Amino acid sequence: MSQPEKVLMIADSITVGELAEALNLPVTQLVGELFKNGIVATINQRIDFETAQIIVEELKIAVQLKRKEVNSAPVQHLHKPAAKASLRPPIVAVMGHVDHGKTTLLDTILGMKTVASEAGGITQHISAYQTKRGDRVITLLDTPGHEAFAALRQHGAVLTDVVVIVVAADDGVMPQTVEAIKFARNANAKIVVAINKIDKEGANIDRVKAQLASEYQLNPEEWGGDTIMVPISAKTGENIDKLLDMVLLVADMEELKADTDVPAEGLVIEAHMEKGRGSVVNLLVEQGQLKPSHFLVAGTSYGKVRTLANFRGEALKLAGPSTPVTVTGFKELPQFGDVFTVVKNEKIARAQVEQAKIEAERQAASTNVTGADLLKMMTQKHDSEEFDVIVKADVQGSLASVMDSLRLVDTGGAIDLRIIGSGVGNINESDVRLADSSNAIIYGFNVEIPPAVKRLASRDHVPVRTYKVIYELLDDARKNMEALLSPEVVETEVGTLEVKGVFRTMRDEVICGGEVISGKVAPNLLVRVKRGGEQLAEVEVA
Repeated sequence: MSQPEKVLMIADSITVGELAEALNLPVTQLVGELFKNGIVATINQRIDFETAQIIVEELKIAVQLKRKEVNSAPVQHLHKPAAKASLRPPIVAVMGHVDHGKTTLLDTILGMKTVASEAGGITQHISAYQTKRGDRVITLLDTPGHEAFAALRQHGAVLTDVVVIVVAADDGVMPQTVEAIKFARNANAKIVVAINKIDKEGANIDRVKAQLASEYQLNPEEWGGDTIMVPISAKTGENIDKLLDMVLLVADMEELKADTDVPAEGLVIEAHMEKGRGSVVNLLVEQGQLKPSHFLVAGTSYGKVRTLANFRGEALKLAGPSTPVTVTGFKELPQFGDVFTVVKNEKIARAQVEQAKIEAERQAASTNVTGADLLKMMTQKHDSEEFDVIVKADVQGSLASVMDSLRLVDTGGAIDLRIIGSGVGNINESDVRLADSSNAIIYGFNVEIPPAVKRLASRDHVPVRTYKVIYELLDDARKNMEALLSPEVVETEVGTLEVKGVFRTMRDEVICGGEVISGKVAPNLLVRVKRGGEQLAEVEVA
């Protein structure tokens, strides 16, 4: 009696790694099968059931769709109207064009170097700090000024109550100044303008005010408008106290409040892995009070607060609204921008994360590789060159910015850039193997490549590029993409020769002799031999 055929049950979406495990195949073999069918997929990428079915049936294995039972109860969100609201510190984002002095302003306010260790002398992460003005506390966010960090700046604007836009008095309104104005308005944040570098030769305060008023409808109070503008020198400290007083005045008019008697809630502003500490996550508490041993849920990640510290690394027993903190204890890295909430225990945390993952799977099924995509890839002829990359970065925020910026590299549609893998942390062997199988380049931003991984990449001739300054990374990518473009061949007729005689050498080589009718004939030029309009040969002049 024959044994019944084994049927593989697969959910409506599955990662490549999970499918390889179910098939008892090496991941590299399954990636290869997908690649043969026109799909470049990473171990963690999800494919839908139809795609998996095509691949599995090619391996002569029967497959059926496994229906997943889903708990219809929504994940609890703890954000509620404040029952016992009290005043909270304002959250202030400092934004502006690169080199206009926003980080110097923060250095002066905080009395510490905030960007000394950042490559290229530019801010490349969102950083959060707190300062005191009298008995009042102000939370400050430093946002990147380089154009490639638009995602981080927008993220910073959304977090804030007040945006201080720093404009250099000797330079005026620049592209990222305009961008900061748009972000602040989209986030409904109040704007205070700090006109910086008033100590420099060529500073023109009125010109900056006129630009902002006429082109961006930011009218200074002293001109009858409602925008506070404070001339300052971040370098000398002139008018810094006045700027902080104006920020507090704007905040007071908004009556910023939060409830401290509810479970803590807030936003993830950065996340990265650190040797010896595991997941290190920067949070901004928006309401409630966060304490060590609290259980947190953020997106599809959860954990128990193992350590809680302020921006100076000092341990905290609790953190209230508007407080930036660093925590350890997450099982996995949460995503840049995730909302975090405190729950009662680990059981609830796990249940909420499981529910969030099911919902993420549903969404991923519509955004990852589908059966229709597979059929299209198998039949479609590509008119553009493909440039495959793997991106690794030190923190989630930078990873998102690097990937967004790479996608914006303009080649006129001639190059199809595909990010086939990404992650936070150092470049590892899995990255090299994926790059090797996909003919991809690995780009690392503020990460390292361990010696063993470097040797593997060298052995397999896998290109690995690591950078500490984002615009250098983007320049490299642009050059590599442009190198793929086929040069345009332009033919120019330089002369005409009429053949008068044909000779053969002893080695049976053909030599033509003739008269130059027009132009010239020179060594190494390409010659087309024609008779009666029909091309007989194409040769090079010796």
